[in-house]
Amino acid sequence: MNLSVISGLAAFALYILASLTVFSQFRGQSTPSRRSILTLGGLAVAAHMISLWGTMLTPAGLRLGLFPVASAAAATCVIAVLLSCLWRPFQWINAIVYPFAALTIPGMLWVSNGDTAQPLAHGLGTHVLFSILAYAVLGIAAAQAILVRIQDHQLKEGHIRGIMRLFPPVQVMETMLFEAIWVGEILLTIAIASGFFYVDNLFAQHLVHKTVLTLIAWVVFATLLAGRHLRGWRGRTAIRFTLGGFAVLLVGFFGSQLVLEFILHRN
Repeated sequence: MNLSVISGLAAFALYILASLTVFSQFRGQSTPSRRSILTLGGLAVAAHMISLWGTMLTPAGLRLGLFPVASAAAATCVIAVLLSCLWRPFQWINAIVYPFAALTIPGMLWVSNGDTAQPLAHGLGTHVLFSILAYAVLGIAAAQAILVRIQDHQLKEGHIRGIMRLFPPVQVMETMLFEAIWVGEILLTIAIASGFFYVDNLFAQHLVHKTVLTLIAWVVFATLLAGRHLRGWRGRTAIRFTLGGFAVLLVGFFGSQLVLEFILHRN
């Protein structure tokens, strides 16, 4: 058993333990302990990154199959949440990102559909890095949008229940949502720009659908940010745009990659 597998299994176990800690604390009536949640998450993501390093980086280049990239995006999402928790109360999003990160690890370690490594040339490294960062930050925004939707629904019913009583006011939650969208949109812009330098032939590399859907997602988020600035969009409009844009982004890479690898058997 090599280091990648050992560290991956350690990360999986730590994520599960961290998830259980989050859920158990959220059942209480007091604010969850940030230290315990972040310490376990920090140890988990450190082991996760070690496993990713050994799994994705090969002598031939980067493995960019469905499961390695999904796992890298999940680990980046955890890191982004942990860093955000230093100045914003994002710790409840760990109830979503910790279990998701754990679920990506077995696929990364043991599911291989013949995905070939891509040489680190022509700006590929930069494009992959900013793409993963954009997926992670916009994933946080989508998770935040779901929580804002639940909070908004309970407010309209006139009764805040369960852990939602521990959350900041909905105005603060929406501010945090748009902060994540702004950062994600900037990262996505850089990823798209660097991608055009890397790609030589969209059709030969099976990237037309991915490119088109990613550009559509960029337009959706840009429209939302413009609407927020010019028209004061918020509430359900913001939630629908956020979840819609993220869904298009997910289909753009992960849905397309699933079809290419497991149905068409292309890489």
